[in-house]
Amino acid sequence: MRAVLIRTAAGLRGATPADQEAWGKFRRRLETMKPGRWLRFEWSSPRNGKHHRKLMALLQLVAENSETYDTVEKALIAVKLVTGHFDLMADPKTGEIIQIPRSISYEAMGQEDFDRWYSQAVDGVLQHILPTMDAAKADQLLDMIVEGWGG
Repeated sequence: MRAVLIRTAAGLRGATPADQEAWGKFRRRLETMKPGRWLRFEWSSPRNGKHHRKLMALLQLVAENSETYDTVEKALIAVKLVTGHFDLMADPKTGEIIQIPRSISYEAMGQEDFDRWYSQAVDGVLQHILPTMDAAKADQLLDMIVEGWGG
């Protein structure tokens, strides 16, 4: 069961009616647990939606300005690699060590980690993928892309 919670003056509340229902079930479960019973619990801070849109804009910027990484999907892989967000693995056919990009999904990376990774992503794009673009121009273009999406 998952729920997104918001801290209010009255305490924690679900972000949506479904989240509130899940939170209520969880609280009741805690209250009725017998001593010695186990419960697995995970938590994270949901990512900022506007920040996620900026990443999508960055990937769009790469796709629009790179012949090599000409789709958002290719751009995402390139950005993960340039930031070192990968695991090393031996290719089962050749034995060659290859880089396997890690996930940046909401479940895999909270907002704090995403903040650090996004900063590395922008730096990596400007240093290695689009080295002729300066930071001010990139910021301007990113804002234009996000604006064009209505956000």
